[in-house]
Amino acid sequence: MSTFLRPNLEDAFWRALQSGSHLLIPGPRRIGKTTLLKQALARPSVGFFPVYVFVESVDSVDELYRKLLSALLDQEFVGRLSRTSRRFSTWVKQIRIEEIGSKVRFGASGPVDHLGEFVRFCRDLELDGRIVLMVDEIPQAVENTLGSKSEQERREAIRMLQTLRDCRHDPRLGERIQFVFAGSIGLENVAASLGASKHINDLKTLRIPPLTPDEGRAFLDRELTRLGLADLPQEVREHLLGRIGWDWLIPIFIRRLAEELPPDASTPDAVDQAFTMLLTHQNLFEHWYGRLRMTLEPRELQLVKAVLGQAADPRNNGINSRSLTNLAVEHGLLEHQVNLIGILKHDGYLNNQEAPAHYRFNSPVIREWWWRNVAN
Repeated sequence: MSTFLRPNLEDAFWRALQSGSHLLIPGPRRIGKTTLLKQALARPSVGFFPVYVFVESVDSVDELYRKLLSALLDQEFVGRLSRTSRRFSTWVKQIRIEEIGSKVRFGASGPVDHLGEFVRFCRDLELDGRIVLMVDEIPQAVENTLGSKSEQERREAIRMLQTLRDCRHDPRLGERIQFVFAGSIGLENVAASLGASKHINDLKTLRIPPLTPDEGRAFLDRELTRLGLADLPQEVREHLLGRIGWDWLIPIFIRRLAEELPPDASTPDAVDQAFTMLLTHQNLFEHWYGRLRMTLEPRELQLVKAVLGQAADPRNNGINSRSLTNLAVEHGLLEHQVNLIGILKHDGYLNNQEAPAHYRFNSPVIREWWWRNVAN
């Protein structure tokens, strides 16, 4: 399946890097973060060497830098250096690397200080350009490091954020490498919960917006052609996009709703029936609840469920600040209200863009699923 290109978003990505910034790309799952990174990998700007690393399973500082170092050593341009640079070849022998190429293998003669070797490697790297190290799902890695949230694990999580900041501010590294961090969990929330926001405040945030109406129509046209439904009437197409939500046109929801259409679809009713079927696919939505269940304390989860339940209620059109505060008082968590709402906003559940004192679901699809499957 070919990638749906968004040239304006790609341009914003490379312009930010050309300015020397290190980037943070937040946003809920399946909004297009990884797609943007993969497009950067396939279509690099001149003078940049993009490297993609997925770190969702990482649970320690050492494991993070082992993955980052391994990803760098797997690159073709590094393989060329190993053949042409005597200094690089000497370093490879010192770190006990047995193979560079399709797979990196470290020697077994003793432990490796992966952080130290990562820094050493990047400082000494000789390239005609800069590496863009794109680290996907870094917030989840920080959360994994927290484990049972003991004090030692908390220090390890803070150390992960701190060492990454140290790397970004190392002048010799800065000449050779730029970082791009992405994640479906809000790194801002994770850092704030650790009292470590200062370790990420140098990052430039690049948000991935939903598709514009014109982009949504173009994406739907492509999907309908792929599905053999190119003759679907225009009014039905508009109805389909309206069910997804004109303010929150997410490619995955457009694709999956189009795939639910029957071969003879020709009316808005067919879209409505397909929408009902879409909501039965738990694997498409479960992480929206599972993420909160995994992260929040039981009392916090109960409050968040109550807040989202009221916001999802079709009779309410969202939840206002007074109702939200009343729920926080009722659950004995008034002091946690700001932080919990921050989580719901940064992780893509709610927004208050239209009115500061009124919160609504970003996605009508998620709102409807939550109302049917969690609130009731």
